Amino acid sequence: MRTNINSLYVGLKENSSNIPNGFIKSLHFGFLCDKNIRSFHGGNEEITRDGALLYKYRTKNPIRLFDKSQESQQYNRVEDVTEISDEFVSQLNADKYSWDEFRFQSAFDIGSSDDLDYILSRLAASYVTVAEHLNTHFSGIDLESHMNQLEVTVSNVINQKVNCFAENVGGFLEKNGFANEREKIYNTIAEEYANKIWQYSEFVKKNGDYMHLKGSDDEWLLNDVAYMAQELRKACNTSRDAASLESGYSLKELSLANRLVGEMKFEGLFDSSGNEESFGLGIGILLLKTQLFTENNKVSEQLAGKMWRAVKKGIDDSIDKVNNRILSLYDDPYYDKERAPIYNKSEIYDVCKIMLDIYKEKGSYSETILESINYARNKSRSKENINGIVDRYKLNYYWKRFYDNSDCFQKFYYSKEFDRRTSYQKLVDSWNAFAFDVSKCDNYQIKKTCISVLA
Repeated sequence: MRTNINSLYVGLKENSSNIPNGFIKSLHFGFLCDKNIRSFHGGNEEITRDGALLYKYRTKNPIRLFDKSQESQQYNRVEDVTEISDEFVSQLNADKYSWDEFRFQSAFDIGSSDDLDYILSRLAASYVTVAEHLNTHFSGIDLESHMNQLEVTVSNVINQKVNCFAENVGGFLEKNGFANEREKIYNTIAEEYANKIWQYSEFVKKNGDYMHLKGSDDEWLLNDVAYMAQELRKACNTSRDAASLESGYSLKELSLANRLVGEMKFEGLFDSSGNEESFGLGIGILLLKTQLFTENNKVSEQLAGKMWRAVKKGIDDSIDKVNNRILSLYDDPYYDKERAPIYNKSEIYDVCKIMLDIYKEKGSYSETILESINYARNKSRSKENINGIVDRYKLNYYWKRFYDNSDCFQKFYYSKEFDRRTSYQKLVDSWNAFAFDVSKCDNYQIKKTCISVLA
């Protein structure tokens, strides 16, 4: 049964009525959600005091395109805060309050981040900051209108970003043998969001002027909700590890699992120009990515074990699906099953096993991948004469163009829109991007100069 987010506040006492319930209303179950919020207001960029001041100055002194007077152009052309007078800052502090829609939207512009803890922290800190801000400056119908806008904005962020983690990871696990994972992951996210809201609210109540801005020259910053939400996140650390959560999953490991699920595009492994060895190499890379994921110290044994078994089942099911599709064509009188037979699963898994064995022996991902490429390529070549009737060995385009595909891009066919990378380059780029995202270091990278000698 899904946790009701409001029930998470039982015992948390004050201000629970101000917590948005859009979190529950917006959940929808799909699979492999990949929605991004366009970053128009700054996204993950740090907001500095100088940056906020420049924004304020340019807002109050916009460049007038049709005003050609030298005085106007000179006055508005400000590139650095050192050009802004003290009088302008003093005027900011003296000005009456006015609602800034752009800074409100900036506070909730998550950008392209795939870090679930960061997303929830930013969402919760922004909610607490804006809610306090609205209650301070508005009342009656105006307050109700702005609070409704706040609830809608929070729901939109959850719909477009946060729920994707429950959809992607939970949906993948459920599809591959584990029940109720969407609910479990959803409850983790709901619990953590509620916890962050409560922690930020309590911090603000106990530390009203935590930035020490009241009465200072920079008191005007109190009205910049995007800046204040950012500083609230810095001042109050709300992160928790898996051991402190009822669900047993941490936000960090869910972020890493979401990244791994993004690699699980099984159907794309079965390229029409490939064969058992190329498929084995691609599947072996997925298994090595899963291995790297499970070795991360932020990933619990519970989730590591589930993801490992789910990946293996997903791979096996995908091979069966492709073979069943081919088998369905066998009775077609125009289909030549001798030239295009089903794939030999044991031959595919042979390459995967060799890859895992090499890694177990060497402990190096880059060495494992490079040696495995040679193994798969040589094994494929050894079958060219024996299996000459089978198109995927007779033609063998995948391996012939593995390091050099220039013959595919002759002048007549050339188009700048084509991805001209070789299969080797794509493999390296895919591995390096994933390895860095999961480890946050370059230790597992394949150097692009490590191309094997062509035979």
